[in-house]
Amino acid sequence: MNNLLIEISKLGTPIYFYIKEKILENSRKLKENFKDVEIYYAVKANFNPEILKIFKDENFGFEVVSEGELKLALKTGINPDKIVFNGNGKTYKEVKFAIENGVSIFNFDSVDQLLLLENVAIELNKNIKALARIKSLVDVETHPHLQTGIFTSKFGLNDEEIDEVLYISRKLKKVKIVGIHSHIGSNIKDEEPFIKSAYRVLKIAKVFDNIEILNLGGGFAINMNFKELPKLYNELSKNYRIFIEPGRYLIADAGFILSQVVSIKKGYPYDFLVIDCGMSELIRPALYGAYHPIKTLKGNLAEKFYIVVGPICESSDVFGEYLLPNMELNDLVIIENCGAYGYSMASNYNGREKPYEILIENSTYKIINTKKFL
Repeated sequence: MNNLLIEISKLGTPIYFYIKEKILENSRKLKENFKDVEIYYAVKANFNPEILKIFKDENFGFEVVSEGELKLALKTGINPDKIVFNGNGKTYKEVKFAIENGVSIFNFDSVDQLLLLENVAIELNKNIKALARIKSLVDVETHPHLQTGIFTSKFGLNDEEIDEVLYISRKLKKVKIVGIHSHIGSNIKDEEPFIKSAYRVLKIAKVFDNIEILNLGGGFAINMNFKELPKLYNELSKNYRIFIEPGRYLIADAGFILSQVVSIKKGYPYDFLVIDCGMSELIRPALYGAYHPIKTLKGNLAEKFYIVVGPICESSDVFGEYLLPNMELNDLVIIENCGAYGYSMASNYNGREKPYEILIENSTYKIINTKKFL
C-alpha cells in the first residue's frame, strides 16, 4: 500500500482516498445484523457519485436533505421509491422537484412543513406519504452539536406539535401520514439511547392511525458493537416497515486523507508539525473537536510527540497531539476516519482548491473527483 500511496501523492496532496473493500465490508456487516430492516444511506455523509453507486449496488435506499443530494441520488438510476427526503427546512422548489421526480416519502418536523407538502401535492395532483419526525427526548453521549433528539434541538416535533399534527392529519387530502421518524444524533457508541428512542417512536406511533413505517434514523459510531439493537429492530419489523439511515458507520473508516509535512517548528509543549491538509479539507477537528488518528509511512515507531496543525489562517486549525516517528519535511501522513463528513464539508476557504478524491480497489486506483477551486 505504501508504494501505491507514494504514487498517488504525485497528483498533489492533500488527497482523499477511499478503499472500496472496506465500504463493502461495512455494508455487508450492517445488512447481516439488520436482516429485516430497510437501509437508507445518509447521502450527506459522502455524496461522491462513485460512492453512491456502491451503496445503490448494495441495494440500499438513499436519505437526502436537499435538491442537490436528490439529483445526485437520482443519477445513480435508483428507483425514486427508495429515496426518503428529510430536512427541517425544505423549500417549495425542493418539494416540487422531488414530487415531480417520483419521490413519495417525506419526513417533516413542523406543522408548516407538513402543510407545504400538502399544498405542493395538491398543486401537482399527487399522493405522497409523510413521516412525522419527533423529539426522542433521549440525551446521548456525543458532541453537543451532534445531539438532535433533545428537547432544545431544532429538529423534531414536541408533544404539543404532535397533537396539532394529529388534528390536521384528518383534513389532509394528498398527504398520508404513514410513519414516525426519530434521529437522536451522530457518532453514538452505545446501543441504549437507540433502544430508548425506538420505544418512544413506538409509543407515538400508537397515537396515530395507519402507521406503517418506523424510521429510527442513524447515528451509529464507527465499529459499533451491535448486540441487542438488531434483535429489537428485527422484531419490530414483524409489525412495521423499519427504516434506518446510517452514514458515518458505512463510510467513515473507509476514507483517508493523504497529506505531506510542509514545516516543522518549535512549539510548546511539543513541536508543531505543519501538514498541507487543514480545516478547509477536514473541518471536523475545528468544528467538533473530533479526533482523527494520524499515521505515517514510517511504520509504528513512536518516538516524539508533535502538535499536528494545518496551514489555514485560523488558530483552530489544529488536529491535536500525536506520538509519531521523528518526522522530516515532505514526509507523508495518513489521516484516518475521513470518509464521512470530510469532503462533503470541505470548502475553498483561504482560496484553496478542493482536493482530489481517489477510489482504491484491488490495489489499483482511479480518480473519482478532480481538484477544483470553485
